[in-house]
Amino acid sequence: MPVVPPLFSDAETDHPAIAQWCSTILAGDTARLLLLGPHWSGKSHAAYAGLRRLLAAGYREENITVHQAYELKRSYEPSMIENTTAVTVIDDLTLSVDLVREAKVPLKPDPADVQAMMALEAGALADAVARLSVLPGRSWLLIASNLDCLVEAVGQETADRLVAVAEQAELVPRPRPTLRW
Repeated sequence: MPVVPPLFSDAETDHPAIAQWCSTILAGDTARLLLLGPHWSGKSHAAYAGLRRLLAAGYREENITVHQAYELKRSYEPSMIENTTAVTVIDDLTLSVDLVREAKVPLKPDPADVQAMMALEAGALADAVARLSVLPGRSWLLIASNLDCLVEAVGQETADRLVAVAEQAELVPRPRPTLRW
């Protein structure tokens, strides 16, 4: 599977934080970026635009790993992070928290077995991010809605460490597309 999916094959951005992240990596240094913003602010688009920029500059695709948080937490093994490539992207890190917070109606509690499975998956994702945050010589880009949701998704200690070691960029909301059926 390609690092940049077809949906983002033409992704471009002029965001200075993405440009700096790419320049740092291409210079051979470690770059860490927390890309924050609400849904539809273009976080994933900007991240994939950055990956496209790396690839266009000759950075090797096999040195980049991209995880969708919802997939990572279901198939997680610690070695996936401990043996990761030089550049790792985790997209939609706070999606499960965001969906609960943005619900327009009260949510019916899930059965106990589903709650247990979701707790295990949330713990796996938090562990993956905690491990990634302390790996030396690894560059990463984590995509989340905001710092409060990040704390809820990965825990206070890990969120504090991420904030301490990473640059932060916040994207502003943009108009949502109008869907007509």
